Amino acid sequence: MDNQESPRLKAASGPREFWLRMLIPAVLIIVLLMVLVGSRPGDDMVPAMLIVGVGLLASVAVGLRTGATGPTWVIYLLISIEVAVLLVLPAPWRGFALVCVPVSAIGFLMGREIAFLRADRRHEFSPTSWIVAGEPIADVTAAKQQALSRLRSWESPRDGRFIVVLGHRRFEAWGGHGEGFVVHVANNDRDLSTMHVLNRVPHQDGEVSVALDGHGLVGWVPSSVKVPTSVAEQALDGFFETQGAKPLAGWDWEGGAQAQELRFL
Repeated sequence: MDNQESPRLKAASGPREFWLRMLIPAVLIIVLLMVLVGSRPGDDMVPAMLIVGVGLLASVAVGLRTGATGPTWVIYLLISIEVAVLLVLPAPWRGFALVCVPVSAIGFLMGREIAFLRADRRHEFSPTSWIVAGEPIADVTAAKQQALSRLRSWESPRDGRFIVVLGHRRFEAWGGHGEGFVVHVANNDRDLSTMHVLNRVPHQDGEVSVALDGHGLVGWVPSSVKVPTSVAEQALDGFFETQGAKPLAGWDWEGGAQAQELRFL
């Protein structure tokens, strides 16, 4: 997973999307169990089920603990330990050494999805308080000062997505103070069609990279949506003023599929 590049990623937007993404690894586990049952004698089923169950629980725990930002080397270490332990055990345990590899990979993906959902739910709904990077602040002046200060020192791979929420109105910025941000505003975070991404006018051709974690995973975005920190600050200031996407000179708020696709967990 280190030193990889990813295509544009769609982030989790709610419980429905979460369960849809969990469906794929769940089906893979069921298929794996069916293969084991059909290919191994009945006496091997108890150790097989133990290996699948323990491996799944351990890897889900790793994915949940490391979340979106890693470190991803922990799952590789877990798989290596599982394989090494099983190889030194007698039959039939030794014969299942390689089974823990797909089991742990599937469990790790499931754990990460749970971590993503938990991260989104930390930004709780409040009709009266501003939620600045997970911290509720009732006074708008104090919330604005805190938000601008946090944004100026934000580091995406370490800190994740910068989020400010009032009720169902939402400001998001992915990036860092040194490299710039991809900025979104949603008038209703329950409805992705209300989400807009900040775009330079005129649009620029080509793509630029954004760091998705601290271990080399990157995404590619149109160069016109990667805005300097100073512009992200203006957009954030406008969000506090209007609770929406305030027009900025030289920039445009673009909705549609691109705005939804250019969100990162």
